[in-house]
Amino acid sequence: MIYIFLPAFNEEVALPRLVKKFADQMQKEKEPYRLVVFDDGSADKTHEAAMELSKSYPMDVLQHEKNAGLGLTMRHGLEYLAEKVADTDWVVTLDCDDTHEPRYLTAALEKIRQGYDIVILSRYAKGGGEQGLSPLKSFLSGGAGLFLKIFFPIKGVKEYSCNYRVYRGALIKKALQRFGGDLIRLPHRGFVVTPEILIKMRMLGAKITESPFMLYYDQKPTKSTNKPLKTVGGYFALVWHYFGRS
Repeated sequence: MIYIFLPAFNEEVALPRLVKKFADQMQKEKEPYRLVVFDDGSADKTHEAAMELSKSYPMDVLQHEKNAGLGLTMRHGLEYLAEKVADTDWVVTLDCDDTHEPRYLTAALEKIRQGYDIVILSRYAKGGGEQGLSPLKSFLSGGAGLFLKIFFPIKGVKEYSCNYRVYRGALIKKALQRFGGDLIRLPHRGFVVTPEILIKMRMLGAKITESPFMLYYDQKPTKSTNKPLKTVGGYFALVWHYFGRS
């Protein structure tokens, strides 16, 4: 079983698009799947859209009554999934803004079948790339990867900030058993949750690799909620909390 986790905030436009794409892709993969949509207190009709979609697709819909941020949404979502998944299941995480195309999963799933614990969909792997990002955002994203790789090197990994990943179910359960609520210690740092989870998995000795994908940022129908200065400060907080820990 493949569980597809979609943290959503004000994605009433993007969510139906993405769900339809995943349904089509899973039919091609011939894999049983279940979507888990977590509405993080959206101000638009994301929750209503998810509930309507759940009538037609295999889907669980979770909700924060008030916006709690990506950090807490990821933590609560992974806690929910840890109770659901079997060791042999896979968990796919990604942004819900229609910038991550499901068709790139085919190659990533092949790598997870080879025995990896995590496959990161990477813009920086051969064959990957990005489209529609401003030069500043592209620079900050690439710089973040280089910065984190200096302090938390993972062989063959360049992509630290992208949330598009495939995890082995057993690893999700192991991480929650080991770290509990401390799996994400910096939930208030928003998008910093993505590298923080990767650092925790590295501490568990997870076997990690990359698979290429193209980020289509120009498909995003809403404005980004990422605050660059807050995120950069969060990267320094990661170094403070985790550098030198194994």
